[in-house]
Amino acid sequence: MGSLAQIDPTDQKQARVLVEAWLTGFENALTGGDAKSLHDLFHEVSYFRDNGAFTWDFVQFHSRDASISTLLRTNKVIKAHDFRVSSDWPAPRFQVQQDNSLTLEAFVDFETDNGRAVAVLNCLPNIKSLKLTAMYTRLEELKNIKGPEVHPRGNGYTPSYDGETWKQHHDIRRQYIDMDPEVLIVGSGQAGLIVAAHLEQLGVSTLIVDKNERVGDNWYRRYDALHLHNPVEMNGFPFLEFPKHFPEYLPKDLMGQWLETYAQYLDLNVWTSTEFLKGSYDDGTNKWTAILKTANGVTRVLHPSHIVLATGGVGGKPVVPELPGLSSFTGRVMHSSKYTKAADYGIKKAIVVGSATSAHDIADDLYKNGVETTMIQRGSTVVVNMDTANLTYAGYIDPSISTELVDLTYGIALINPIREQRSQAYHNMATEMDKDLLTRLEAVGFLIGHGVRRMGWLDLFLRTGGGYYFNKGTSDIIAAGGIRVEQYSRVSQFLPSGLKLNDGKVIEAGLVVLATGYQNRKAEVAEQFGCEIAEKVGDIGTLQDNDGEWTNIWGQTRQRGLWFNGGGINQVRPGSKRLALLIKADLDGLITEEFRRPQTVVVNGTNLSK
Repeated sequence: MGSLAQIDPTDQKQARVLVEAWLTGFENALTGGDAKSLHDLFHEVSYFRDNGAFTWDFVQFHSRDASISTLLRTNKVIKAHDFRVSSDWPAPRFQVQQDNSLTLEAFVDFETDNGRAVAVLNCLPNIKSLKLTAMYTRLEELKNIKGPEVHPRGNGYTPSYDGETWKQHHDIRRQYIDMDPEVLIVGSGQAGLIVAAHLEQLGVSTLIVDKNERVGDNWYRRYDALHLHNPVEMNGFPFLEFPKHFPEYLPKDLMGQWLETYAQYLDLNVWTSTEFLKGSYDDGTNKWTAILKTANGVTRVLHPSHIVLATGGVGGKPVVPELPGLSSFTGRVMHSSKYTKAADYGIKKAIVVGSATSAHDIADDLYKNGVETTMIQRGSTVVVNMDTANLTYAGYIDPSISTELVDLTYGIALINPIREQRSQAYHNMATEMDKDLLTRLEAVGFLIGHGVRRMGWLDLFLRTGGGYYFNKGTSDIIAAGGIRVEQYSRVSQFLPSGLKLNDGKVIEAGLVVLATGYQNRKAEVAEQFGCEIAEKVGDIGTLQDNDGEWTNIWGQTRQRGLWFNGGGINQVRPGSKRLALLIKADLDGLITEEFRRPQTVVVNGTNLSK
């Protein structure tokens, strides 16, 4: 391990010399298939994560042997070469860690036969050489791809007939009357629009369909009090920047307006009020039969090569738990996805079932509109003050650091052992910083959670998508007794007038809001593609400890031609570009069979194969 006694941590020239020497040895060993030399370049505890550059997939490996084996196997085909210190990213630099040890970070560009890529290296230095501890590689572009012409000459289109206007040409193109899109995207939220924008930049014909009446409805139709819970700096979209007057925390209606603007300005093909009913795959043609119900009630059948489901979060199917006696309740019952604002319901007392973000926001809205509100907590909840949560976004907020750089370094931070260690360290720090709030919450009966293995909300976001709340003031209201909290373990049953507790006490209510989350998107896959494909693909957007990647998001799935997009905007932004590049590579025949995920899986003794 490097030490300050051996190396001047401010000496960037020495850092560069060490990196260049390591890269020479790495490229020679990789090209020559020399496992022993690679072994000597890697630390005994080392990790490798790839987003499309070596594997045409999203994968990671948590041992030296697995990393080297994968690099050697894939490089026989992709032929990585010309590894060099990047001129587009920060220069190699030493970093002094909290224990006074020294590490080195470097950004590296390299080529493959079909693409260009970037790597982030974390190394342990000594005076003469480096040992790699972690490497993240990411596909940046495909070679020989001609993107859209910048400010094309003339009027920007070639008329199909004399006198055809731009609008007429544009409207006919969007109808896909005599042709099929290469890619069908289901969902016009941020995930659908951003991946469509990247595909169009790659020259891939793309159609977005959404059952909602307008682009942005996935935000417009949420509860009125909703704001984003992370700062505007981390939520930018590619190709079109937010205006400078946008507030720190975007209100949901402004977010909806932005999605509409984005789709219009980037000239994306969107069919609203169009429902994707079902799809079936033809292994002979490698195309889908996609059945759509359009706005005018007409059924359209399209045959895209790829389908991207971008309907996560509130686009999913709500979880409606079986609660004892709820059917006898004579007031109004709704899932949080249907809630608008307190004034719409004319009630004096309400019960919110759940204790994560939506539950807090809705309880807050009810309370501030004079409704006596009780929150029923079904499990422990990680609570973090907003300022404390924002510490994890420091790179995005710092104007001296580009969003692109933060996105890139986030890629190496998602290597599972690194992610777990950092999540635990952050959660322990946050718990100490917010000790006063957490103590006050516990005093009124709120059950504070710590997540899996004390990794807090950073892990829960990826693992389950819920179970935490960033406090914008509601926690203080709860701690002061303004919003009452009861544990679900104390619930006996619902009555016509409200909720009865085990001690016989009755909490009266005219409204019950179920802030109980959404089913895994696998349920949608079963409805739209059948149970066989759903079982073959598996869960969508969960975190598996033995793997580390977000299951089936952005990378390949076990069903050829079926892809998924989702997550927070700062995940969707870099993930969508890689997803678009993988789809384009597949359309161009670059992803050969040895790089495909196995299309066979056994479920309950049944072989679900191609």
